[in-house]
Amino acid sequence: MIQLIVTPIRGVYTVPKIVEGGGFVDWEADARERLERVPFFIRKRVKKQIEEFVRDQGGRLVTGYDVTLARRALAGGQADSGQHSREKAGGVLTAGELSGIEDLVEKGVSVEGLKTPHHEVRVCGGAAGCPLSLIDDRAVSTALAGVLNASGLDRHIAGGIDGPVLFHHKFRVTVSGCPNSCSQPQIVDFGVVGQSVPGRGEGHCTGCGLCAGVCAEKAVSVREDGPVFDYSRCQNCGQCIRSCPADAVREADSGYRVMAGGKLGRHPRLAEVVLELADEQRIKAVLEGAVRLFRAEGMDGERFAAMVDRLGMDRVKEVLRDVGKC
Repeated sequence: MIQLIVTPIRGVYTVPKIVEGGGFVDWEADARERLERVPFFIRKRVKKQIEEFVRDQGGRLVTGYDVTLARRALAGGQADSGQHSREKAGGVLTAGELSGIEDLVEKGVSVEGLKTPHHEVRVCGGAAGCPLSLIDDRAVSTALAGVLNASGLDRHIAGGIDGPVLFHHKFRVTVSGCPNSCSQPQIVDFGVVGQSVPGRGEGHCTGCGLCAGVCAEKAVSVREDGPVFDYSRCQNCGQCIRSCPADAVREADSGYRVMAGGKLGRHPRLAEVVLELADEQRIKAVLEGAVRLFRAEGMDGERFAAMVDRLGMDRVKEVLRDVGKC
């Protein structure tokens, strides 16, 4: 005997669907509203996956939070294991069990970058051998991609999106080998720029003026006793170091500039500098901190830069600089 359970939704009585394998799955009003925002051509499949997700974990009612958990699982990995997550025997439901999708993370690094549907890491031409690059672009981009892949960021973003994943939904990271910034770190969520600080070398300055001639910032001048650097103007691009034929200019320091909070769109904003001359350990720690802050404070469907605007850049800098002290 089959018993039908009739449930009112917005004042209208509806008959819940019988799910294959037995058992009714009903939808709360807010969950149904989210389902209606899914494009019609994939809505049926998404509905079935979410209902299977709930039923397999012992549920019979789909809530808005269940929609979030299911979409996070679809994005790759596991649903959050916090106190609100539904668990089944043997552990949480994985993406493979839910939909059979393959790993979406591309292997290897290319000039085009590493990306998933919900985040991407792009690199400049330094990865292809640009002579101006001051860092190992490939190694840095691979390290940052590893941080994002392990962070649970994709599940967080997916949980707040009911329709297709659009370009502006992605968390975007770029790596630029030098301050020319060809990968545009100023307009993405998280940017890294290679830096090389010039200083006086051990060689005897011949007064040729090549170092001053190549400096677009007019940060180098040549005096009788050798080159002098105006660090308030210097962009740490390393051009003067490469140009000196007498070893009178050397690299005094090096590292990465870390920028955060940039975006284009209707209300564009430029990323702001969080750290200067950071090492690889620190930039990974700062990215991890940015993701933790985004997961804790970001609203459903909100971009990282929009969260920065809402919280205030001063607070974001304070958080990221604190984790970057390692």
